Amino acid sequence: MQVDAGFCLPELAALYDSENAGRHDIEFYLALADELSAADVVDIGCGTGVLAVDLAAAGHRVLGVDPAAAMLHVARSRPGGETVRWVLGEASALGERIADLAVMTGHVAQVFLTDGDWNAMLADVRRALRPGGRFAFETRNPAAQSWRGWTREESFGTYTWPGGGSYDSWVQVTSVEPGLVSFDGITVLPDGRTITSASTLRFRTRAEVEESLRAAGFAIEALYGDWQRGPVAPLSRELIVIARRE
Repeated sequence: MQVDAGFCLPELAALYDSENAGRHDIEFYLALADELSAADVVDIGCGTGVLAVDLAAAGHRVLGVDPAAAMLHVARSRPGGETVRWVLGEASALGERIADLAVMTGHVAQVFLTDGDWNAMLADVRRALRPGGRFAFETRNPAAQSWRGWTREESFGTYTWPGGGSYDSWVQVTSVEPGLVSFDGITVLPDGRTITSASTLRFRTRAEVEESLRAAGFAIEALYGDWQRGPVAPLSRELIVIARRE
């Protein structure tokens, strides 16, 4: 797994929540943890810790793990950050049979570019779950070709700078190959500096996701096409998975 440089830079980590303020996914995973009565939850790729802190506030014991120190700094510093145990690392850093539920949000599933890295992560998650524990995550449906909107014209936004003033940000696709999309994230800071962060994401098909989960020892309990738990349609933007450790 390769960590995007944008998540490692303190300047960009501090801006992540400003550009990702939606709650639809957060509410989905909070409701799921409640429905499952999950006492212990691990948040893999927890980022700035929004979901992890909310889970802890709802009464769950939470461990948040992320490979980017800059993101964990934001997570620890946020209100309620002291209620979560934070670990710098990847899923391989998790213990054995420590959780009833593992979540992986923010399309983190797509940063595992190779089948080897993806399968290794699945094995790590299965090991961390107790028998019957669930693994929930989402990945963009490649059939919807969401990257077509990753242009300056469609993604440009102006946001509030934490220290006052504003900054501009947008994304621009640089390469589209079978299963892989590369793009640049461009941020223009209030002082005029421009930071460009290159990223690549893997777009796995529904069949690829399902087959890999079964091979890793999971049974698929639910697969949704949106955050309202609608069925997967041919052009659904999301593939939202709930799988059980067998």
